[in-house]
Amino acid sequence: MQSQIERLDLIRQKLDERKTISTREIMKLCHVSFDTARRDVIKLTSTGQAIRIHGGLMKIKQGTVPDYNSRAHVLSPIKNKIAKMTAKYLTANQLIYLNASTTISQLCRYLTGLNATIMTNSIDNAGALMMDNLPNVILLGGYLNKENHYTSSLNNLKEIDQYEFDVAVIGTSSVNKNGVFVVNHSDAQIEREVVNRTKTVILLAEEYKFKEDRSSPYKVMDCKQADILITDNKLAPQYRKYFKKNIKIREVLAEESKN
Repeated sequence: MQSQIERLDLIRQKLDERKTISTREIMKLCHVSFDTARRDVIKLTSTGQAIRIHGGLMKIKQGTVPDYNSRAHVLSPIKNKIAKMTAKYLTANQLIYLNASTTISQLCRYLTGLNATIMTNSIDNAGALMMDNLPNVILLGGYLNKENHYTSSLNNLKEIDQYEFDVAVIGTSSVNKNGVFVVNHSDAQIEREVVNRTKTVILLAEEYKFKEDRSSPYKVMDCKQADILITDNKLAPQYRKYFKKNIKIREVLAEESKN
């Protein structure tokens, strides 16, 4: 019997060929029940790998990454699990950087009351962190990118240069052997500067972000700069090789299945 990872790979291959696939076609393709096929549809849509249409799935236009507004409407339990695990690494009296990411905006809900200081350029992160007096928040200013809900300016780079971060939590849209990439140049500039001034870098990246060739041309960091990787499924050996040998990798669904 195929695992869900194997079924999702098969469904993605079929979407590459045909652009759409129905739930009943998934049942036949993978030899599974309607409920199992439906769970696979939810998994692919909730993680931004496909668009749900009536009766099935449609492939996201090749090489594109859905903008923040599109992704923010998806309440993904997987993103929430990644966020919850990430929160365990953030403790009192730290200076923490959080970039703009739908997973990280969920993380902020777990940081209410934490006696720490958080710097961010994300409007959504700042909003979520306003629910309590703590943590303290430094919101970077500048031009507002309305599609992806973050601010940027050249002054941000000068301001970041005055800090040394204990932890930076970095969400991404694509990971490959050459590094970690995002969609926007201005966002990448800020995150590169942060990573270079951080003691511990936590990278958040679901497994599918290692597999797809998406239009994320701007490099944030080398994979070997990550100290902790938090992902969903068990990471294949070829992807593990991207990172340094002593990296700590947390695979939330794989760990959950062991408990």
